[in-house]
Parts: sequence; C-alpha cells; structure tokens
Amino acid sequence: MRIRSLALLTAAAVLATTGCVPTSGDTRPEPRPSLSPEEVTPIETPDGAPPVTVVDSSPGGAKDVDPLWTGLAEAAASKSEAYLKVWVSASNPDLPESGEVTVTPDTPDSVSVTLDAKNVQREESPFLLLHGTFTVEEVGGSAYRLKTVSTEDIPALDPKSPDDKARCTADDAQERISLAADDLAAEPGKREEMRLQWGGSPRVWWGIQKTAQSLNQDGGVAGDFLTEACGPYLEQ
Repeated sequence: MRIRSLALLTAAAVLATTGCVPTSGDTRPEPRPSLSPEEVTPIETPDGAPPVTVVDSSPGGAKDVDPLWTGLAEAAASKSEAYLKVWVSASNPDLPESGEVTVTPDTPDSVSVTLDAKNVQREESPFLLLHGTFTVEEVGGSAYRLKTVSTEDIPALDPKSPDDKARCTADDAQERISLAADDLAAEPGKREEMRLQWGGSPRVWWGIQKTAQSLNQDGGVAGDFLTEACGPYLEQ
C-alpha cells in the first residue's frame, strides 16, 4: 500500500524506536517487520576525482555529524579541491539568481557556505543542491567560501540506490524508511553503509538522518522529517 497520510511515517518511526506497538495488559510487543535486506553497492572513486568528495544529504548541525561541514573542513585544512553534490534543507531557500549566495542548513548551529549562485540548484526548494568542484577557504569558525573550479558532474560517485519517488511510493515504504531511521539512531557508525543504501534518494536520506538525530536528542520524539521528505509523493 502506498503512503496515504502525512502522519503515518512519523507514527511508524516512533514505534520503530521500541520495536513495538502500544500495549496493554498481556499484549505482547509486535516484532519488527520482516523486510528484505538493503543492497549495498560499493563506490570506487574514479581517477582524476578531487581529493575530497562529498556526495550526500546534509542533516545540518555540528561538524562531527554533518558530512558537508566535515568535507569542507578537510579541504580547507589540506588546501585541496572538493567535489560537492550535497543536498541541503536550507533556512534561506529564496536566493538571488546570480552573484555569491550563502546557504545555511535549517538546523541550529550549522555551517554556512558561500558560493556562486550558479552552483546551487533549487528546483526542489527548500531542498537545495550544492554541486561542483571548488577550492575551499575557511572564513570563520563555521563559515566557508567556495570558488568554482568546474561544474562537471561525476556520476560514478552517485550512490546506486532507488530514487525518492521509488522509496516513498514502495509498498513497504512506511516500515522500511522508519526502521532505517531507527537503525541509524541505534548505530550511528553504520552511516556510510546506509548512505550507499539510501543516498540515491537524497530527500529520504535527509529525513532518515534528521529522524535519527531527533530520536537520540529529543527524548525519543521522531518529528515529521520523514513525511516532509516524502511530501511531494504522498497521495492526496
């Protein structure tokens, strides 16, 4: 069945954190759904790719949990070029069409990235895509300025997994997506493996990360990030 309510994914994510449904009396917890394993297709960085590559969805927040911030810090420290293909849910999605623009994730205490407006794709605003190869300069404790070296895409670096529409409209979407958020919350060290599994659906991957953070930081409250990610594909 397809997703029919904005509340369903959030409710499923809350239940997934305990692996059960609400119980009373002698009712036993319901087991986790039995789902086929997610495939993991390794990615080999092609020859000639920049030293730093970040193909990901940024959840925002602190440097140690945000791949965008971590990659920019690495590139700035090593004076290396960085290839970015990073989706950001921005606090400032309405940007000028030309000149330099500054993009900041809508999570508090996030990194700010200043770059050419031509390197920001905004067809799915407020989700913005920062894309290109850049030199990176740190201009503040959480601020970086990028200069464009190339706008060429490197498709070999893209995760080989289903896209957002396929993920959100799958028959098992509710169970599979919410359980992925639960698994990431329980085992943050699995992030890279999960990026390979989910990175082809950048909005959903963003929602999984945000939900996992919320489950760990906000007293087990899942929030509505998963339904926000799948919003364009929900049946009315």
